[in-house]
Amino acid sequence: MTFASYQSEDCYYNTRVFYCTDCIDCTLSYKSTLCYESVDCINSYNCDYCIYCENATDCSHCHHCIGVQNCFGCVGLQRKEHQIFNVQYSKEEYEEHLPKLKKMSEEELKAKIAPLLTSVPRMAMYGKHNENSYGENIHNCKNVYWGFDSKKIWDGLYIYHCDESKNLYDCSHLGWSELDYEIMSGGGLNDCMFCYGSWDSNNLTYCDSVFNSHDCFGCVGLSHGEYQILNKKYEKEEYFKKVEEIKAQMQQDNEWGQWYDSTYEEVLTYGL
Repeated sequence: MTFASYQSEDCYYNTRVFYCTDCIDCTLSYKSTLCYESVDCINSYNCDYCIYCENATDCSHCHHCIGVQNCFGCVGLQRKEHQIFNVQYSKEEYEEHLPKLKKMSEEELKAKIAPLLTSVPRMAMYGKHNENSYGENIHNCKNVYWGFDSKKIWDGLYIYHCDESKNLYDCSHLGWSELDYEIMSGGGLNDCMFCYGSWDSNNLTYCDSVFNSHDCFGCVGLSHGEYQILNKKYEKEEYFKKVEEIKAQMQQDNEWGQWYDSTYEEVLTYGL
């Protein structure tokens, strides 16, 4: 029950965990191990209920912390250890308090952490190693505008949950791709547009669930296809001629550039 994830092992009930091991109920975690109920954590180990933490070890209920170790309920700390609700303790004191802290109710924890979330200064944008980029939770990006929850993107506009790609525009949940426009969910795509759930393909247009293919238009559920329109095979020269005709007609009808209707919406509408 782990979804939209990559190269992770022994993980359960997660969404978008990358290069993670032994993580449960986590979201947007990256290169982390033994984490539980954590969100947007990077390079962290044995952390529970943490949000926006990086290089954290043996921490619980921490927010926006970097390089911390053995901290509980802390906010906005860097390179600290043995702190409880942003108060410094000795190692012995911390270990003595920890069993009691773990028994606190959710309401008690919120009452302790909420004042810290509103009083401790933190960065206006979560992310690092970015150049000429704007958004939230973006890392190692260059020339990215309005990007969110993405890493290692060069030249991207209006992107969400994208990783290790270049030249993207209006893309979501896409990785290891280049020169793509209006893509939703996929990876390994080059020069594709208006596609959903497709992988390892080139020159796709208006395709859904197409894999290991190239030069396809309006195809669905296709693997290792080439020069196909609506899942029908054409000769190479005929394919390009036919695509130009379809494109011209779509432009005339003001359909070119519009996203096609989702089949899932039809199922919901008619209750099928």
